[in-house]
Amino acid sequence: MSVISVMRYITYAMRRHPSAETTATARCLNPDCDWTAEPTGNADVCTDMCIQHTGRTGDMVFLREFSEVAVVERGQ
Repeated sequence: MSVISVMRYITYAMRRHPSAETTATARCLNPDCDWTAEPTGNADVCTDMCIQHTGRTGDMVFLREFSEVAVVERGQ
């Protein structure tokens, strides 16, 4: 009698959770400025807030951050 080894591989994929939305926020990188954009579910709104800040202050460099809840799903 012999032993046979069977190996099965399962594929997984990571996707945005269906009930979650992406959140965008930004902060000004001018060392003399502590401005930050309020978190929003709309990246375009975040961009508009940065542009308005540039118009008021002349500051032009921002750190933008996007976050979302993700889920790992088993492949077919």
